Amino acid sequence: MALSRREFVRRIGAGSAGVAAASHLIGYGREGLLAFDFQGQAGRRPAMGGPAPIRLSSNENLRGPSQKVIDALKAHPSRDLGLGYPPPSVSAFQDAIAAMWGAKPNNVMMATGSGAELVAGVLAFCQTEKPLVTADPSYGSPAQTAQRNKYPIKPIALDGNLFLDLDKLVSASSGAGLVFLCNPNNPSSTIHKQADVEAAVRRIKERSPTTAILIDEAYIDYATAPGVGSAMKVALELPDVFVTRTFSKAYGMAGMRMGYAIGQPETIQKLSRAWGLGDICELQAVAGIAALADQPHMDWERQENKRVRDYTIGEFKKMGYQVADSQTNFIFVNIGRPAVGFRDGCRELGVAVGRDFPPMEKTWARISLGRMEDMEKAVPVFKKVLGKA
Repeated sequence: MALSRREFVRRIGAGSAGVAAASHLIGYGREGLLAFDFQGQAGRRPAMGGPAPIRLSSNENLRGPSQKVIDALKAHPSRDLGLGYPPPSVSAFQDAIAAMWGAKPNNVMMATGSGAELVAGVLAFCQTEKPLVTADPSYGSPAQTAQRNKYPIKPIALDGNLFLDLDKLVSASSGAGLVFLCNPNNPSSTIHKQADVEAAVRRIKERSPTTAILIDEAYIDYATAPGVGSAMKVALELPDVFVTRTFSKAYGMAGMRMGYAIGQPETIQKLSRAWGLGDICELQAVAGIAALADQPHMDWERQENKRVRDYTIGEFKKMGYQVADSQTNFIFVNIGRPAVGFRDGCRELGVAVGRDFPPMEKTWARISLGRMEDMEKAVPVFKKVLGKA
């Protein structure tokens, strides 16, 4: 039912979708550097017939996109690639995103990956006297953007169960330019219920009406916990509140660089003016429309990821390790030793795991979830490196 990324490229390479978009070069960042380093050094390509390295480092979806996405790309008329001002399917893609959330097209901003939208949020709302408020650790793109522009940052530690500390984030929001809520959080993998997130957003706006709020839901399609849901409703209701989504995770299309944000039209305009977000090309639009329409595949993807997640968490718990309550396609494990040593040991045995996540890198490691067959091969490596074999 699902395809690997390599098979995805092979199948469409002879058709119209073999054309690559330059925008794909945008947005890989530190995760991409780690992957390239893995391929180029300890993970160099194996000899012919040897085992391929297992990449569990960048939270990619090794099952790839749905078959309907592949079919749509193969069937798309090549002549339409000659039309680009704008590409003919981009408007329909924007309409499809809006319809999915009961919004209008002017509530939607598309970009070459959601990373550009996170950068835009910081540039649009933070200033030298208006800090970024963010959990620590959390996804680093907003904080990195603030650092580069010399904007102050208020880091808020996770709570004792590695959830975003919503009460402390609300308290720190007074006078802030932007509050960043990554839900589910990366790297801790935990998620708050929809009602709790919406309540926190309203409390922030009551406390500090001019503060903007960014809710990044990159991994929410993997969540299976009760009460979980998107914050799209409150983003459409309140000014300077916006939600970012990506096609790089559950939709299995990280290589196509597609993301979007939803908020009030005025909020979207501020983001668009703040940063160059990249243009969606014809093939991205065609793939996105097909992916949004194939909800049965997303239901399958969510449950398949849960099956893999439950297996992997179970194996670490059998070894006696603490694992955060993951609702994503990765897990965060207290291995009781520095992540760098675990990472290096796994790399020597052909498995790449996640980079350091200060301030927790001395004892915690992030491990992305591959296919079941990947994890069944990786678990013995983990046991050997951790001395549990």
